[in-house]
Amino acid sequence: DKESVEFKSQELSVDEEKARSEKWCIDTVTGGVRRCIDAKEDAKKAKQDEAGAVIPDAVMNRRQKKKEKTYEYEMKWQFKPIEAAVWVEKEILIKMGYIKLVQREDERQAAMAGLMTKHLTQPGVEKHLGDFGVDPESASHTQINQLSGGMKVKVVLAAAMWQNPHVLILDEPTNYLDRDGLGALVLAIKDYKGGVLIISHNKEFCDGVATEKWIMMGGRLRIEGESLGDDAADDGNTGPDEVYDGAGNKIEVNKQALMTDKDKKKQIKDLEKKVKEGKKKQTLTEEECWEIDDKIKELKESLTEK
Repeated sequence: DKESVEFKSQELSVDEEKARSEKWCIDTVTGGVRRCIDAKEDAKKAKQDEAGAVIPDAVMNRRQKKKEKTYEYEMKWQFKPIEAAVWVEKEILIKMGYIKLVQREDERQAAMAGLMTKHLTQPGVEKHLGDFGVDPESASHTQINQLSGGMKVKVVLAAAMWQNPHVLILDEPTNYLDRDGLGALVLAIKDYKGGVLIISHNKEFCDGVATEKWIMMGGRLRIEGESLGDDAADDGNTGPDEVYDGAGNKIEVNKQALMTDKDKKKQIKDLEKKVKEGKKKQTLTEEECWEIDDKIKELKESLTEK
């Protein structure tokens, strides 16, 4: 349910908790954000830093740093007025342990960018509904309660996709759809680049679209298949995402730490090749190139042999 999803998204990893335990402050000279000086190093400066310590509260905006190919985020600090907001680099916020705030703002900006191509006008709405098989006459001149069951399903799907979600949850989507509508839905789900979670009793439909199935029968849950990401086959020796100790407690596994330097160098080479080809053929956006560059930088920094 919604509350469980929100709670899960607020859980912190071990690395995030460790990062947030460190204190950060605004540098009085540069105006940037840095770690507070330890009292053992300089008691006087440590006291000054303590007075100017800051804790992120919310992201107000985002802007590009084209030269460095990264982003800055305008941060509002806890217990401080909005006027005290400061632009902070993405890398600093991640080091502070607030990667979730960064990701949330990136998702918001991505949704806004997608909506810029959709106009909330009659022709704009008719075009969007038309992509889901709703004719202009039904879209503009027919009340929803007068539509057929199949047409209502198409309207609901169109409404759900208006804001370009990256995850779509469908509860019994095959109800009321005719054969053509069902076939179109299967093709659309296969082409959709985001994640799709389906609750359905229609075995034939699920077999046609699902890569991983959770089947509840007789009070027992059975899992079939496996969900694979785009980069799941990059390396077969990265180990499991999580392991359990003798008491049954889950232990987080840093997959990058399990990779050898040889594996990391191979992945760096593959990513650099991907960026080069993507720029040449214009198959990657500027933001996608930046994300891959960040991954390359992270891998290089983790190499034991510099």
